[in-house]
Amino acid sequence: MRRTSLKANGITVAVLNGWDIEMSELPGTPPHSLVHLGNFALPVERGDYGSGAVEIMGSAGIFMALMEFDASAASTALFFGAVMPTSLAVADFSAQTLQRSLPNQLGAQRFFVASGRPFVLYAVLGSTRTASVLVSEVNRVLPGINIR
Repeated sequence: MRRTSLKANGITVAVLNGWDIEMSELPGTPPHSLVHLGNFALPVERGDYGSGAVEIMGSAGIFMALMEFDASAASTALFFGAVMPTSLAVADFSAQTLQRSLPNQLGAQRFFVASGRPFVLYAVLGSTRTASVLVSEVNRVLPGINIR
């Protein structure tokens, strides 16, 4: 199986072919990283948490965002002591976690610190019915994310 990978700002992301990856910078000093991943073609216009993408992804779709916060957030209770998840379970996903509630979609959100940098991982599944299959695919992507 071939992998597609991108590297920028100390973040390397490698996913199976067929996934769309985009890395960008958010304003800040220094700039903060934002990574979007989808197992579908990501639209050019989309919000940080995937608005514009999750509406078009379909029931087999997975959208993931990895967003960096200001370094000072690393010591706050929300981030402190948490590490990047290496896997998620279906039980980690909920319709209440979605940034925007859409029928049959589920979301998960994890705040963590990696290499002293605070991040949130936000993932959206396109279907409650096939959540276990989609979560398995998310878990195949997570080991391909490396933050230095």
